[in-house]
Amino acid sequence: MLQTFVLYSLVAVPFWVIVLDGFTHAAIYGVLGVLLWSVFKYGNYGVLNTYQILINYIALGLLSITIWLGIGYGIIYWTFSSEISGQFIQVLPLRGFIGLLVYLLIIQQYRFKLDQYEIRNEIDEPVEPHEELKSRTDNHIEILERIAVKSGSKIHVVMVPEIYYLQADGDYVQIFSVNGKYLKEQTMKYFEEHLPENQFVRVHRSIIVNVEMISRIELYEKQSQLLTLKNGQQIKTSPAGYKALRMVLNL
Repeated sequence: MLQTFVLYSLVAVPFWVIVLDGFTHAAIYGVLGVLLWSVFKYGNYGVLNTYQILINYIALGLLSITIWLGIGYGIIYWTFSSEISGQFIQVLPLRGFIGLLVYLLIIQQYRFKLDQYEIRNEIDEPVEPHEELKSRTDNHIEILERIAVKSGSKIHVVMVPEIYYLQADGDYVQIFSVNGKYLKEQTMKYFEEHLPENQFVRVHRSIIVNVEMISRIELYEKQSQLLTLKNGQQIKTSPAGYKALRMVLNL
């Protein structure tokens, strides 16, 4: 409706056409918004540095706005006369600006939801470190020294001290080590319980880091830190993850 009132004084077409145009573009952006939300949710932005995240956001923004404008104008062109569709060409820059504002709103809302989710996870963790250690000891959980990964007809043996970090990948876990990257059919919870707890910390819901591979820790945002590993990889921590990391490092 806001778009309708903005365009009413700029295009010489009947009011009902502007209303129809506004609802059409809103519906198209609604579908794109759902797709964008899925991309943000499963994009593993926790392992990207600020520059990479910015580039991804810009690329997604340009792509989504271009698709939005193209489909919207195409519908208007095929529905009405060329004279009416020509009127809407004049306001494409303004409509693109409106699309940019909506895109920024989607990003802001997603980041807010993500922060709330991580804060909620931090609050909902009732198990103290010494209680968790006691539980693991009582249950006689085997601590891994090496991880066997099958790749085709080959079996790779990854030594635990050589691991930089582990990253969730659907029903699998990506293991990044000094000798390369390996895909293991296992859960993050399994590795969280079976890797040495004084060496490996779950700094993000999808990342477990070898603290001995961390070369630098710096402030990223008001509620997270950015880890730089010895191989140059940068990883963003969650508030709960940074709290756990500080306890392991005695900070």
